[in-house]
Amino acid sequence: MIPFFLFFYLSGEIAVYSILFGSLLFHELGHLFAAKLIGVKVNSCTILPYGGEIKMEQFSKKTKTDQLLVILFGPLFTFLLLVFFSLFDLPQKNIMVVTQLIIFCFNLLPVYPLDGGRALLLFIPDKYVEVIGFSLFFSLFIFYVSLYYFPKALSVTIVFLFLALQNYSYWRFRKYKLAFDYVTKNT
Repeated sequence: MIPFFLFFYLSGEIAVYSILFGSLLFHELGHLFAAKLIGVKVNSCTILPYGGEIKMEQFSKKTKTDQLLVILFGPLFTFLLLVFFSLFDLPQKNIMVVTQLIIFCFNLLPVYPLDGGRALLLFIPDKYVEVIGFSLFFSLFIFYVSLYYFPKALSVTIVFLFLALQNYSYWRFRKYKLAFDYVTKNT
């Protein structure tokens, strides 16, 4: 989040950063709320450039319905915030509505580790390698497209570079993850 903070601070858009950060926290609160509903112990919640990452104990052993509930509650909370900001006349209303809309749509992209990618992987768990490959390709594609609009699209460039690097890491360790999943499912 530091590059975003510096970008918004230097550009004089600290209010936008505050709205974005608060929106991401509220989105993650949705995931945490759903995790509590289904009885999952949360180990940590970290805010990253593309959103948040929550570590939960034994999450993969929950039913697909429970997992989907946790995955979709983040976008649901974002959507509720979008509706709230749309209904009331608040200062900076347009920025708040646009921010919620961007976070909502962005999180539903079928790119791992975003919520859309996690939901996709939930429905086709045996296609992990393909989902990670697609996510890596898509992240790199958007990263390269955003370079054309640089520096106006700096935040997009940073987010998709981060996603591409993270998916490259997943790609490099895919065999180990598949082996680990195989061992843990058979024990």
